[in-house]
Order: sequence, then structure tokens, then C-alpha cells
Amino acid sequence: MSDLTAPAFKRVLGPVGVTMLTLSVLSPGASVLVAGADILHQAGTGAALAFLLGGVLTLIFTFAQAELGSSFPLAGGDYATIGNTLGPRAGFVQFGVNVLQTPVFIAVSATGVGLYLHVLVPALPVTGTAVAALALAAGIAVLNIRTGAALTGTFLMIELATLVLIAALGFAHPVQSLGAIAAHPTVFTGGVPTHLGLAGLGLAVAAASWATSGAGQAIYFSEEMHAPASVGRLVIAIVVITVLFELIPVLGIVIGTTHLPTVFSSDAPFTAFLAERASPLVAMLVTLGIIAALFNAVVSGITCYGRYVFSSGRDRIWSNGINRALIRLHPRYGSPWVATLVLGAAAFASCFLGLSQLIVLAAGCGIAQWVLINLAGIAGRQRGLTGGPGTYRAPLYPLTHVLSLAGATALAVLAWNDVASGRPGVIAVGTVIVLSLLYHALVLDRGSERWTVLGVPADAGG
Repeated sequence: MSDLTAPAFKRVLGPVGVTMLTLSVLSPGASVLVAGADILHQAGTGAALAFLLGGVLTLIFTFAQAELGSSFPLAGGDYATIGNTLGPRAGFVQFGVNVLQTPVFIAVSATGVGLYLHVLVPALPVTGTAVAALALAAGIAVLNIRTGAALTGTFLMIELATLVLIAALGFAHPVQSLGAIAAHPTVFTGGVPTHLGLAGLGLAVAAASWATSGAGQAIYFSEEMHAPASVGRLVIAIVVITVLFELIPVLGIVIGTTHLPTVFSSDAPFTAFLAERASPLVAMLVTLGIIAALFNAVVSGITCYGRYVFSSGRDRIWSNGINRALIRLHPRYGSPWVATLVLGAAAFASCFLGLSQLIVLAAGCGIAQWVLINLAGIAGRQRGLTGGPGTYRAPLYPLTHVLSLAGATALAVLAWNDVASGRPGVIAVGTVIVLSLLYHALVLDRGSERWTVLGVPADAGG
């Protein structure tokens, strides 16, 4: 492979900036108001239980990810940490999964912008509006990272305030008791109530685990952090914050909805809940807050994963010409502008898939990711590559890793048994894994020079 030297990022971010950016990327608002709406359809009053169990799973899953990121604080995120512990082949499989997952993740939020703007202005087409939001977000993502952090932080405050208001409206006038919704979760199909079965709850837990995940995205910013090894502890703190801000508003709508069949069968259950509980003015303000939250997730997602696409060029995954283009930093803003725009284009294409298909694909990618991450966590500790002095160490090793692998396996089985929704996602992710292995064998590992993932970069200074 030809020599390729990538420019270094400047270390300009502290823990608050990284937390704001990461929360904006994973967007509790987008997770609750888009993915959460789909979970309300799947699980009905069991949605709150699904978010609680899914959040606990996410925390257990994330311990290994936090340790890996603390030991290998690289802009490539999970594929770089896995590649440095399990080897280049496994790292590239994770890269392939991310290639599918990343634009899908951003497209979910962009589609949400289109859906909620369509509620306010029915003349606006959902897909066209999503594409316009992506174009604007990509332009913002090219800006200086500190400018982006300030902007997304402002949007994040609006987003979190919106979630708090939704929760307050539900808790102010509870209709269902906590005991009733835990003991007798009910799902509404065509407005008809039926008992939520274990398989249905399992699929909802899988979706909720995906919805509450994403704290590890802080690792993508670690090359721009003043103290990159601290990213592990930061990841765990972000998980806890995320689960609380997603669980509480879902619990609010579950206990505070008077007409459950009407609200839970609605295409936009949170909008239907606001129409039931709030004045038209409050409902409009909350809808605007929802749109701001979703747009913030698009901006932050493109900003975050632009670093990941940059890393793929630095690691020489593509042809020389493409690699050189992807590692270009903007001369004024210091951002990976080509990589950012390429990612925006991929998300644009994903917007033409339906929302349900996007969520199914994302959940399938999440299962594969957790398997690889926890195997890498075990291998990293055994080989003495992770958990060293000054870095984060996952608690109860290897118990949490084994539980994570068991949980991911159970979720994969549940997804496979769901022929209509879950199985197509498993098949799509399996296909991507096979294609990744073929690309690695036939393109990256040909000849005498073997492809490797970059090690920890030298301090960028600045």
C-alpha cells in the first residue's frame, strides 16, 4: 500500500463539549419521538418496560466499549478499537457493519424532521423535507468543531426541555398505575387491545436497546479531546443520562394517556398525546421542539461520523485517490469536509427507505456490533491491551462481557424468529458481514503487504 499521511486533528474539546456533541448525535429526543413511536406501536403500554430493560442492556453492553475507547481513543471508533484487539479482519467486519448503520442512523432522524414538519405543514413532502434537512445539516457540519458544539448544545437544551415537558404532562394526570402496566402490558393492533407476549416484548427491548445506545460515539471525538483516555468514563456517564431522558417521557405517555387505543394506534402517538393533554399552542411549541431535536441529531450525526469516514481514508481502505480525498481537512475550519459530504450523500440515499425498514436495519447492526465489541473487550484485557493505568476498566470483568454476548445472542434469535420485521434485518447484516470478509480478503489483504488499523496517533497539540 502507498504511503499516506493524514493531517492531525487539533485537541480543542473538553468533557462538556464532547458530552454535548455525543448527546446531540444519539439524540434522546430523536430516539424517543421517532424510534420510540415505533416501540409504542410494537409494545403498547409495555413500551416503558421495554425502555427500562433496553437501557439496562445498553449499560451492560457499553462497559466493554468504554474500556476499548479509553485504551484506543481513535476517530475510527469501534472498528478501530476492534481492529487493534481482535485483529484487522474483525475490525473490517465492524467497519462494514458501520457502513450500513451510519447513514441509516442519520436518515432516521432526517425522516423524523420530515414527518413532524409534515404534521405542521401537510403540504411539505416527508422525503423531500428530510433531504433538505440533510443538505443544510451537512453544510453546518463542515464548520469548526467548537462552533458546531456550541450550536448543537443550544439545540440539545431545547430537545431535553421538550422531553421534560412531555413527561410532566403525563405525570401531572396519571391514568394507569405502574403496577398495572408492568403486570399487564397491552398492545393495540388496529385499536384493539391484546396482551403483549414475551416475543413482542423481546423485540421491543431490542429496539429500545438500540434507541438508548450511542454513548460510544464520544470515541469518534476522542482525537480532538484534551484528555482522550478519559473518554471511557465519559461514555458511561452519557449512557446513564440517555436512559433517564428516554425512559421518563415514555413512562409519562404510558401512565398519562386517557384514550390508549387512539393514541397508541396513531401514526404519531406523541402528537396525539399532546392533542389530548395540552393546548394547541403548547402542542405546536412541543412539535417545534421535536423538529429542533431531530435536526440537531442530523447535524451532530454527520459531524460525528464524518470523523469515521475520515478515518477510513487514513486507514487506506479505499483506492489511493479516494483515500486522499477523504483525509482532506478544511483549510479554515479544520473539519474533514470531503468525508462529511460523502456521508451526507449516503444518508440522502437511505432516506428513500421507509422508517420501519431503517429501524429494523439499525437494530440488526446494533446486535452485530455488541457481539464484536464484547469479544474485543475480552481479548483486549487478556492480551493486556486494555484496562491499563489511567484508562477506564469495565467492572465485573468478564461477567458483563459474557452477559452482553448472551443478551445479544438472545436478541438475534428473537429477531430471526420475527419473519416479517426482524429476519430481513438479520439477513441484511449477515450479507454485509460476508461482503466485508470478501473485500478484506480480495482487496485489502492481497500481496505481501497486509492491511492494518492505525494505532493511537501522536498528540495533535493545538
